[in-house]
Amino acid sequence: MRREALDRLMARLAAAGVAEPSTLVIECAGEPVRVHERPRTAMSSRVHVPAIIGAAYHASGLAEGYCTYALEWTEAMGPRTGPIGSLGESEQLALGLREAVERMRSQGVPVRRFVLTGFTNDCGSIDRDFAQAVADVLDTRVSVRPCPNAAAKGEDILRALRRDRSRYASASQAIKALAEVQRRDQRVWRRLDRSREIARLLGE
Repeated sequence: MRREALDRLMARLAAAGVAEPSTLVIECAGEPVRVHERPRTAMSSRVHVPAIIGAAYHASGLAEGYCTYALEWTEAMGPRTGPIGSLGESEQLALGLREAVERMRSQGVPVRRFVLTGFTNDCGSIDRDFAQAVADVLDTRVSVRPCPNAAAKGEDILRALRRDRSRYASASQAIKALAEVQRRDQRVWRRLDRSREIARLLGE
């Protein structure tokens, strides 16, 4: 995968209000099922694995001791055959994300929480079908934090951090406050029956 610049990855994290480790930010820009508009990712971690497979690694992060990753989406994103061929487009895309997450975990890098940000239509709302698909396929809760321009918002937050962080106890607290997480945060919960059905189709 092409190595994305560290400043863009950190801006994505800041715009979503994420500084804590093991939290994957998924930024949508357009319809997520279209190849050229697949969601972009960024993750802070305290686990440094420079020779990571299936992700880009940067030794620096938003806080001391942190590093930054960007996950690579699975190449085979077209229609799948067999039982999982019955999954919808959003669920199949989320399955590609799940495969990338499992690859990270198998190399010793925890991925525990998921945040969806960006805008995916002209009205400026997150694609709820995709958010629900991520929750169901990964069998987890997903935080949704809409943001009209994640790159610009994140850059503004990072500049504010560089100017004055003294009034905040930590980088995490500062980023959450500057990103106005409490005002924006919504939650999408996994649907237990659907998660179990997907697990059955995957032979788990």
